[in-house]
Amino acid sequence: MGSIWWIRRDLRLRDNLTLQKALETPPVLPVFILDPLLLKNAPERRLNFLFQNLHSLNKDLQSRGSNLVVRTGKPAEILESLLKETSADQILAEEDFTPYARMRSVLAGSFLPLKLVQGQLGTHPLESLKSSGKPYRVFGPFKKNWLAHIQSFESIPAPALVPTLQDIDSDGIPMGGADDLFPAGEEAAYKRLEIFLRKKVEFYHLTRDRMDLDGSSNLSPYFRFGVIGLRSAIFRSLEILKDENGRKNLLGIDAWLNDLIWREYHIHIMYHFPESRTQNFRSVYDGLLWINDQSDFQAWKEGRTGYPVVDAAMRQLNTIGWIPRQSRNIAASFLVKGLLIDWRWGEKWFRDRLLDGDLAVNVGNWQRAAGTGPDAAPFDRILNPTRQSKKYDPTGNYIRKWVPELAELDKDVIHGPWQKRAKAAGYPKPIIDHKFATERAVAAYQAAKDLIKL
Repeated sequence: MGSIWWIRRDLRLRDNLTLQKALETPPVLPVFILDPLLLKNAPERRLNFLFQNLHSLNKDLQSRGSNLVVRTGKPAEILESLLKETSADQILAEEDFTPYARMRSVLAGSFLPLKLVQGQLGTHPLESLKSSGKPYRVFGPFKKNWLAHIQSFESIPAPALVPTLQDIDSDGIPMGGADDLFPAGEEAAYKRLEIFLRKKVEFYHLTRDRMDLDGSSNLSPYFRFGVIGLRSAIFRSLEILKDENGRKNLLGIDAWLNDLIWREYHIHIMYHFPESRTQNFRSVYDGLLWINDQSDFQAWKEGRTGYPVVDAAMRQLNTIGWIPRQSRNIAASFLVKGLLIDWRWGEKWFRDRLLDGDLAVNVGNWQRAAGTGPDAAPFDRILNPTRQSKKYDPTGNYIRKWVPELAELDKDVIHGPWQKRAKAAGYPKPIIDHKFATERAVAAYQAAKDLIKL
């Protein structure tokens, strides 16, 4: 009798449909499997965040009479062994949608009593389809369909008790270093959500792209690991709107929801089109001749391109494993269109360093930046890094923080020091002229489109 709760990307007790389902057939054994295939490719910073959150989850379980069992190995083999050890009737897991996760679930479900519960997304990819039964490719109609489900979201409280099976052997949870910027645990995540919705969301539509301000929700790593539930977060935002003064938050919450829907859109796209992981969604650009200059790529990775805002973004990424959304956009546009370096190179570099690195979301954002995605910007939309810098870091404080060589320059000079011939000891000149890069990129993209006409 009983249930095995196979925890994957749902490191929380509240808003957990899988746990609720498992509690219908107690006792419940919470299990997290350290999968070597995933661990070997994960950056140390992300692993530390995972381990810290596992420790926090274990404490939350212990306060409810349970314990987290951790095992290392191949998931299907571990689960088969646990079924024999516990005589449990079923294994319940929150459905995960990456290509590897789907393959893993199919393998385990082929000979084990595995039941998947959809709790990660607002809508299941197979339930959010056009009237023709085909998946959405354009964001606008996808968003409209997604919003139609929003009123059904609810907030499920954490259970007071998790009756569990005792005396089951468990590996130790690796310690992992603490992250001051993103403290671990469900309580910390929901506290951050509440602060955002109470104090920051009102102006989110104005500040989310400002790199010199703390305008982000700073919740993406928690969504990545399911430390916070998407549905309960959205439910809480709708509650805020219903407050006496809640209408003042309408524009900010709308902008925040739009960002969350883009995230889910990318996950749906990869679910339906898994080949987009490595292939251009828009095959018209398959003939694009990337230059892929290794020295340019190295300069971009290290944050020494000579464009202060690009370098600030890359140095921040390399230092803390997180950067604001506009920093990501600028850095990506500069690499793929400014330097004509394959988007797959940049996608991997980001994914290997981002604390919130998610395959589907990262690929989706990079294909969008490259103009190769299903709902990407026109190929001739190329961000001017200097103009972007002046617009989204008008004080220059973002650059000063991450590019200390330029810390003494005033805001009129810091965005393009070479233009004013400013003295900046040790800071490189631009590795490419923006006007030249733009013309070259437009020509390359147009040539790729012309190829299919031949």
